[in-house]
Amino acid sequence: MLPVLFLSGLIAAPAIAAQPRLGGEGQAHAGLMWPSEPPANYCQAGVMPSGPAAPPQGAIVVPAGDNSGFDFRRAGVTFWFEPGVHTLGTDKYSQIIAQDGNTYLGGPGAIIDGQNRNHYAFTNTAQNVVVRYLTIRNFGRYSDDPTEDYGNFDQGVVNHDAGDHWTIEYNTIANNRGAGVFLGSHNKVSFNCLKDNGQYGFSMYKKPLQSEGPPTPEQPAPGRSAIVDIELSHNEIAGNNVDDWEASTKCGCTGGGKFWDVRGAKIVGNYVHDNRGTGLWADTNNIDFLFENNYIRDNAGVGIWYEISYNATIRANTFINNGWTSGTSDLGAPAPAIYLSESGGDSRLPKDVSGSDLLRIYDNYFENNFSGVSIYESSNRFCNSNGNTSQVYCTPFVHPALIVRPDPKNPSKYPDPVSHLHPCYTQINGDAALQRDCRWHAKNIEVTGNEFYFDPAVVPCGSSSFCGAQALYATGDNNLSWSPYTAQQVQNDVMFNNNNRFANNHYYGPWRFAKRYGETMSFKSWQAAPYLQDAGSTTDGSSFNLLDPQTATLEASAGLWTAWYGSRIARADVGHGGAHSLQVVAEDSYWGVALANHPGYLSDNAAKRLSFWVKRVAGTPPLPANARVRLRWLKEDGKPATGDEETSFSDVSLGAAGDEWTQVVADVQPPALTASVWVLLVGSGGSANHNASFYLDDIVLQDAPQ
Repeated sequence: MLPVLFLSGLIAAPAIAAQPRLGGEGQAHAGLMWPSEPPANYCQAGVMPSGPAAPPQGAIVVPAGDNSGFDFRRAGVTFWFEPGVHTLGTDKYSQIIAQDGNTYLGGPGAIIDGQNRNHYAFTNTAQNVVVRYLTIRNFGRYSDDPTEDYGNFDQGVVNHDAGDHWTIEYNTIANNRGAGVFLGSHNKVSFNCLKDNGQYGFSMYKKPLQSEGPPTPEQPAPGRSAIVDIELSHNEIAGNNVDDWEASTKCGCTGGGKFWDVRGAKIVGNYVHDNRGTGLWADTNNIDFLFENNYIRDNAGVGIWYEISYNATIRANTFINNGWTSGTSDLGAPAPAIYLSESGGDSRLPKDVSGSDLLRIYDNYFENNFSGVSIYESSNRFCNSNGNTSQVYCTPFVHPALIVRPDPKNPSKYPDPVSHLHPCYTQINGDAALQRDCRWHAKNIEVTGNEFYFDPAVVPCGSSSFCGAQALYATGDNNLSWSPYTAQQVQNDVMFNNNNRFANNHYYGPWRFAKRYGETMSFKSWQAAPYLQDAGSTTDGSSFNLLDPQTATLEASAGLWTAWYGSRIARADVGHGGAHSLQVVAEDSYWGVALANHPGYLSDNAAKRLSFWVKRVAGTPPLPANARVRLRWLKEDGKPATGDEETSFSDVSLGAAGDEWTQVVADVQPPALTASVWVLLVGSGGSANHNASFYLDDIVLQDAPQ
């Protein structure tokens, strides 16, 4: 342990250098540029272009007012909706049943209003349909019970039946229940305002397709996608999931929008913001995606979530302030700007849109998201496992690609397989190819050339150890007796064997880096063996505080501090850097105060610097000379890091605190196997020290300067 320094008086903490901003002078980035402002503002007043003021030649005029008796059952025609409000009747199934080749065109200010009576606006599986220049609002009925069908749960208002070859442009689709728009194959949804809808701005679903035969050398991926070739471009997607379906269903099915079982998707130039939940979510066997030039900010959950899916390029996007709500509500998850969950690249699958058989994240800008990029795999999430939430789906490489439950009304329970007949149970333990292909892998991922900014004074980190983190990790329980996979094997694969690489990124602020189960480490440890991540990357040298803000500053609460033995604590209205501090009263000869988070904060074995401010409470007995902060270093299993209780700690003296605020700074060296640190305050003395009291404030435990 290096010498302890006692610094008297008020010494300000080093200021964090001002952060460069988008395209600023001296910006380290040299690749594609991300948008510096929202590329689509179609929900803003006066931005959405108006439709034609007069009906096009040959168009059928739809008069404003009650259209419940109007004949929409004509194919291959253009309907021009007069300016004004149009209604479709009072029945919940009053709707426009689209016909092949029709165009539905709004005049200036044309509105189709569902009156919160009709469920859907445009339905049917008709093809080659165009919907333009309309405001479509108030479809789906309100109810005090959101589980009733009034909520349009998992239903779409426009293109309800996911018809193919639809073009949906220049519309305001807002304040509907369910999803504003559904997409089918060869759909283009562009230049729209998708705002304040009950579940999603957009979504999609078609009945999954069964594979036609086993894999062959000519057809190594026999699985077939339900939806192909879609484009979502230049839309403003804002404020969706107003009905907060997660609160009532825990469905994992809300946010700005969701892609499901899609091959070939371009998601370009959208402004995705202020959605309650995930911004853009691709879930289950999505293949060959491009996310480019999107501006994604202030979503309550993840910015982009790519889940059990393949071959994507995420480039030249802007991510700001995402994940704040989900990060503070679920302290065991990273809530990143980009979440790659059991997803990666595979050369056996198409790359026509993404341009690569890798999963690439490059040339993006990240600012003050709850965390950065998380690469994750659950050891128990594979096809035919009840640990897979998309239970009837298998990967594209296995036949049958759809798993038939033996008894749909009484599905099997975890840890049993979904089906005792599927090869991802009957053959998985004896077939290396099935062991590979029955899993969705976090594999072949590149995170390169991005800029990451993080300011913990801005982001509401709370006590989460994932806040401000990049993550490459896996979890799972080894409780599936029939599974050939173990959590440790999957962790090692994700970390070391799956060709997952961070490189040539630029970090500003106190970033941390998480591995295995999510244990965090310093940038130096992350770059060093055995991890060898972020080669060529740079950092401004900022270190994160291992202690959560409340425990460190006591400004909003007493944090994790708790009286242990022979002591009493309180949150005092006396502070060093703020208005409050921790007051400790040593009531007995032997006393201790602990943090209620044994085995402590995630740590690593890099040298650490502990600093804090301390002051004796005036009029109380002196502190014993051995009053100290004890840092107890622990291994991953919670046992002493050296194997011996007596050598697995570092002590830093309080310095028999005087009556003025004094800063104590000490550099300490954790043992080699350190995975966490438990922080204690301890001391012992005679009767003259009974009821000695002191204030403690602004405690920082971080990597020591290089």
